[in-house]
Amino acid sequence: MHTVIQLLLHTSPLLIYLIVAVALALESTGIPIVNSTLLLCTGALATYSRLNVVVLALVALVASIAGACCAYLIGARGGRRTMLRFALFFHLDRHKVRIFERWFRKYGIWMVFASRIIPYIRPFTCFPAGFSHTHFARFFVSVALGSLIWCTSMLYLGWSLGRRWEVALYLMQRYTVPVLVLLVLLVILYSLFMRFLKKRIAARLQRLLTENG
Repeated sequence: MHTVIQLLLHTSPLLIYLIVAVALALESTGIPIVNSTLLLCTGALATYSRLNVVVLALVALVASIAGACCAYLIGARGGRRTMLRFALFFHLDRHKVRIFERWFRKYGIWMVFASRIIPYIRPFTCFPAGFSHTHFARFFVSVALGSLIWCTSMLYLGWSLGRRWEVALYLMQRYTVPVLVLLVLLVILYSLFMRFLKKRIAARLQRLLTENG
């Protein structure tokens, strides 16, 4: 990493801004590029080089939003055919695909927002938002807010830590996956509990109606 830092210190700021823009745009279109290293590193560079952290944030934000919108448009124009091919391959009928589309239109916007601030899953929700025809204005706002939080947080963290920015990268690499697994388990447990609670309530109401009838 020290060699990379020294190399970037002697690189034109415009080229670094361009690298950040291309990486964030590609990642947001669905290409699994982990950008946390780049954002932390360039944020740290801003503390002792000619880079401007505000310009970095603007470049990263615009590129992230633009890439996400491209993924949405790709999904909206041809994604449903791709989804149907996958469904056919996994022996899923079209009815289940339509259920997924309705579910994503209703609740997927929160998944889009959450994905923009969670490492490793950032590239993977904009495309399904497109083929499920999630309302674009809501999608755009969700992507913009999530990308703003992610980009500014990573850059500010790198800028605050300076030469110690690799500490943040180490902690993210070590603990992100376990935390994600824990969150998934909590969501599953919550869903199972709510389903159980609804069944109990429905059974109790049915019993009361039978007794009073």
